[in-house]
Amino acid sequence: MVMLPSARVSRTSMIQSGATPLRLGLTLGDLAGIGPEVSVQALLQTDLHRRCLVRIYVVAEHQDWLRATCQRYGLLGGTPIPDAGLQIVPVECAVHSGPQRPGLTSEASQAHAFAALEAMADAAVLGEIDAMVTGPVPKSIFDHLTPRPPGQTEFLAHRLGAKRFAMMLAGPRLRVVPVTTHIGLRDVAGALTTQGIVDCGLAAVDALTRWMELSAPRLAICALNPHAGEGGRLGDEEERIIVPAVEQLRELGIHAEGPHVADTVFYRAMNGRFDAVLCMYHDQALGPLKTVHFHDAVNLTCGLPIPRLSPDHGTAYDIAGRGTADPTSMVQALARAERMASRAALQLNRPVA
Repeated sequence: MVMLPSARVSRTSMIQSGATPLRLGLTLGDLAGIGPEVSVQALLQTDLHRRCLVRIYVVAEHQDWLRATCQRYGLLGGTPIPDAGLQIVPVECAVHSGPQRPGLTSEASQAHAFAALEAMADAAVLGEIDAMVTGPVPKSIFDHLTPRPPGQTEFLAHRLGAKRFAMMLAGPRLRVVPVTTHIGLRDVAGALTTQGIVDCGLAAVDALTRWMELSAPRLAICALNPHAGEGGRLGDEEERIIVPAVEQLRELGIHAEGPHVADTVFYRAMNGRFDAVLCMYHDQALGPLKTVHFHDAVNLTCGLPIPRLSPDHGTAYDIAGRGTADPTSMVQALARAERMASRAALQLNRPVA
């Protein structure tokens, strides 16, 4: 954790009493994208490696390149806290590529991204890291898996044995949770279930209480149809699926309200009425979120045993290697991962440096 000037005198006693730095895992995503450059810039801006042990998982054939890059930016070397610093963790992969050119993704670069992600997931299962931050990848890194997970969220949830999970997009003023994610709009109504909404709500509340210090989170449950179905004239999903979910969440002691119409609920959430909005489909959630937090939102996986965050943007191959990528979202992901991991450690009565 960041030590305030008045608390610095106690740092030595904390370390002597068994306090250890937080251990954060980091993947760079597809090395052909902007993941490497935003990660380096985010580490420079947060100084995270000077307070925590940051483990970067990368395929072994790229470790020398990564080490040279980190040295060039002064990211390697001594830290004021014992056992903190930057550690490059080499990962084995049968697919070889040679030097990686920015902007030119390939089967090899995507295989390397998957291998690094898998290695970090295994480390999380073994309890070797306290939080995960994942760089941006294309969905195609999972094409070799059957069944094929839609993305990193689902892959990690399965790998870490989550009973229920949800994707939360969070900025300073607005948090949204899509109940359905990467499916076509025509399929949303058929995919919605009462249990699915309840599970998303419980996963969101778990993250809000365990990692964000909200003792009694307030959830707004968004309607699917305009005017919340207008009494069934515009659709019956509200009465048939969403209202029972709200009732079940309330019976479980959750502060849940809805279904609320989508044209006002986000404004109310941004002004403090709700702590998160459960949305029925992808763009219903991400449209308002990115309008307000285009650069500073993060992606958080709710329901995992440890926090997992990622920047809320893709690989951006078209600008990779130019030095123009905005690192703000990765900065936020790293900073929030540190705060959430610190909060989780305090709940376990584990002293952290």
